Amino acid sequence: MPVRPSRALLPFLAAALLAATRPADIAFRVRLIDPGYNETAAIADVNRDGRPDIVSGDSWYEAPNWTRRPIRDIDFANGYVDNFSDLPLDVDNDGYPDLIQASYFAQSLTYLHNPGKSGGPWTAATIDRSGPIEFAFLVDLDNDGKAREILPEFDRPNVPLAWFESLGGKWIKHVISPRSYGHGIGAGDVNGDGRNDVLTPSGWFEAPADPRSGEWKFHPTDWDQHPLAPAGPAPEPATAPRAQFGFLYVVDINRDGRPDVLTTMAHSYGVCWFEQTASGAWTQHVIDNTWSQAHTSALIDLNGDGQPDLITGKRYFAHNGADPGEREPLGLYWYEWRKAAAATPANGGVEWIRHIIDYGSRMGGGMQIAVADLDGDGDLDVVTGGKSGLHLAENLTKSLTKK
Repeated sequence: MPVRPSRALLPFLAAALLAATRPADIAFRVRLIDPGYNETAAIADVNRDGRPDIVSGDSWYEAPNWTRRPIRDIDFANGYVDNFSDLPLDVDNDGYPDLIQASYFAQSLTYLHNPGKSGGPWTAATIDRSGPIEFAFLVDLDNDGKAREILPEFDRPNVPLAWFESLGGKWIKHVISPRSYGHGIGAGDVNGDGRNDVLTPSGWFEAPADPRSGEWKFHPTDWDQHPLAPAGPAPEPATAPRAQFGFLYVVDINRDGRPDVLTTMAHSYGVCWFEQTASGAWTQHVIDNTWSQAHTSALIDLNGDGQPDLITGKRYFAHNGADPGEREPLGLYWYEWRKAAAATPANGGVEWIRHIIDYGSRMGGGMQIAVADLDGDGDLDVVTGGKSGLHLAENLTKSLTKK
């Protein structure tokens, strides 16, 4: 006669059935490409030889041996190379990727033309000089499926929030709001109308039917009112009066049909997501608050399971040692998420698994994380810049399976 479990055991058995083993890790081999300062990292086939190259600040590095080639001189002062974003973009449609760079101290957004076959110097032209730029991103704001619009985050509240595009050989500036809204920016469809909105730490701007001429409606939120306290047996209070984010991603984390917001804390501790509830309110959930300075990130399917993963890492001496946790070890991580065995108000029904790409060496997150298959073996490699050097983390997944 079969033995039936008692009713008291049923919840525990159900949880056991829902529990899953730890997902597989990915082995990486880390290589130092350049030991010098450079906060940025991007990937593009600069010389059109069919192999992706690495771009970082004043130079590009030709594959496969990562031979350094000059782009331009960039000012260095007070521990900073004055370039905080490298955005490859074929502006003139000649087949060669050009470069958009964003500077903080020179307060400029700059277009650098790739000389292509001529092999001459890269030529620079100013796009905008409105104010100091913390970082900038290529996003899709005209909703054509191509991320060709430039969205900078200006680090002064009196500088207009704006995006830029190149049309007919001219740079066009589109003002969303007469002011800016703090540290962090993003783009994505928050309300599910098929148009990409613009996100700020204080709220999001709903994209009009015509993003070039329509009015962007502001929806205030309290996202920046939720800095995170560092983890510990007796957690300390949050060290920042307002949260300072990196990029704000729009993604349905808990698969309830409502877009959520995924982000990192740029100058303090924490990685988190904001759940959009049925009422339209937002609930913060902590992903990881054991390390600080997650200034940049990338959202991409690293392990090939069909769901994007979050790659982020610690920036080295973002404020020259003055930020919380700046003197703690560097690390680069990737996070995947899945349905939690037991949903709680704290986890929002989601379990996050942290995987280590590198820890305790010179490789961190810097100001940009670039991801692509650099060696053509079918898996995704990771490149980061930083004051601790330019690094490549080679994904060994395909290499190991071939043995």
